[in-house]
Amino acid sequence: MENIKKSAMVAVLIITAIFTIGAVAQAGLIKNEQNIAQNNTGQLSMFEAEITFYVLTGEGCGCDPITGASIIAFGGEGQASGVTDDNGLCKLTLEILGEYEVEITTEDYVDINFEFNVLDDQTFTFHMFEKEESATKQVYSLNTLLSLIINR
Repeated sequence: MENIKKSAMVAVLIITAIFTIGAVAQAGLIKNEQNIAQNNTGQLSMFEAEITFYVLTGEGCGCDPITGASIIAFGGEGQASGVTDDNGLCKLTLEILGEYEVEITTEDYVDINFEFNVLDDQTFTFHMFEKEESATKQVYSLNTLLSLIINR
């Protein structure tokens, strides 16, 4: 009879231990899933960095933001892209230690291309210059002007 009581006590202890371990493991899984969900909703993982781009025109203190400039970063680590907002600001999430080539383009300004390695969160500020009229367009304008003068 005593052996049955001891066996029953051991069985209860084992079942309780298994239940406790299962509950702790379940709580850990739920916490891990919450962390993953947070990372997918805008939080950066420890292998990513937020790269901030300011795209402006002008020089010195009189700089104006360029809205709608396209920024594309691509490399062996993948690709990220965005467009500047009303403040000339665009943020891209890139892989730390990744090597990227970046292109900044907009219709009225000279394109910018450069390469860089992501070390951590970084900020870049670029001043873009307006595209000059092509030489053929300037010649056409001069010819048009001359013909207007001659025909008068």
